[in-house]
Amino acid sequence: MESRKFAKALIDALKNPMRAAIFYQLARNPGSTATEIAERLGEDFDVVHYHLKRLRKMNLVSSPKTVVRRNYIEKQYSLVPDFKERFLRSCQEIAEREKEISPEDSKNLINAVFSVVRSIITESMKRIEKTPGKVINRIMDDDTIEIKIVFCSEEDYLKLLRKLREVLTFEVKAKTFDPAEKQYTITLFAIPKLDQD
Repeated sequence: MESRKFAKALIDALKNPMRAAIFYQLARNPGSTATEIAERLGEDFDVVHYHLKRLRKMNLVSSPKTVVRRNYIEKQYSLVPDFKERFLRSCQEIAEREKEISPEDSKNLINAVFSVVRSIITESMKRIEKTPGKVINRIMDDDTIEIKIVFCSEEDYLKLLRKLREVLTFEVKAKTFDPAEKQYTITLFAIPKLDQD
């Protein structure tokens, strides 16, 4: 029952693109302030603060840690301490619920995932701007970055999608879940033809 309640809260949170992006930021950067998250996302502080409060009410974000600086107080936010364990226990529940949701909720979830991807890209762009040239040269020399946009037929699309799903098994995702610990990111998304007859 606990996993069902948690799965519902997580799905409800991720249906909202802003909450999904904030959620990713907290997974990647625990102990972030609302100001830091707003800067990374290029969003207004008040919007971020509002959604942090909503995530706290959903029991996905813990109460902020208050840190006193010289002339101001800083509130640092993180996901709830047992989030990873609860997430792994709820993965099956989330997958089952995802199949049962309405087309409108499916649209919201897809947009939420794209918001997370946008968050990853926005943060990466800002980090690349600050990265010294010698580090960029090393990345290019080591061939450790890959950017591909592939346009293909439906047959090729489905074949490639099956192969990607084979690689991205639950075990692989579970091992690589903790974005705060992992320093490398692989983001894959496949978009089918949307204007079906």
